[in-house]
Amino acid sequence: MSIMDALFDGRIYPGEQVLSKDPKYAKTDREMDLLMSKLEDRLSKEDYDLVEEMCDLLSVSQDIQNKEFFRYGLSMGLQLMREAYEYELPGLQNAAKSEDM
Repeated sequence: MSIMDALFDGRIYPGEQVLSKDPKYAKTDREMDLLMSKLEDRLSKEDYDLVEEMCDLLSVSQDIQNKEFFRYGLSMGLQLMREAYEYELPGLQNAAKSEDM
């Protein structure tokens, strides 16, 4: 399977397939779960539903921002590759011409 085929077919979705291995991520995730559990115990059902709705909207907002980060990083990487590819190394241009002869 090529990456291009996987992208076209929708089999690559980093937002769902990539999970941070940073220990701070796991710690923060546990702390958020604990906080949500405390809120569920203390708030009325209606108020807790509002908190959950806000969390859902925050998740959507973060997904949109992450998509822009991805686009920016990919674009920067491709521009860096282009710049590196087009850079003429001193002394190698003449060597390549000598090989063609």
